[in-house]
Amino acid sequence: MKKGIHPKYVECNVTCACGNTFQTHSLKKEMHIEICSACHPFFTGQQRFLDTAGKLEKFKKKYNLK
Repeated sequence: MKKGIHPKYVECNVTCACGNTFQTHSLKKEMHIEICSACHPFFTGQQRFLDTAGKLEKFKKKYNLK
């Protein structure tokens, strides 16, 4: 491998919107993510609906759901 052409691979602090934090390695020193394994429905077994700007109401109105 050539020297001096590869980016630095550093330890990264990852922060989720749910408040969970963990460390990994990446090209960035810090990342902010919206969903992680601690809050994702596939891993937790719980379904949560996040209502962002009325999307859930639009969906219900579109398909006439009560």
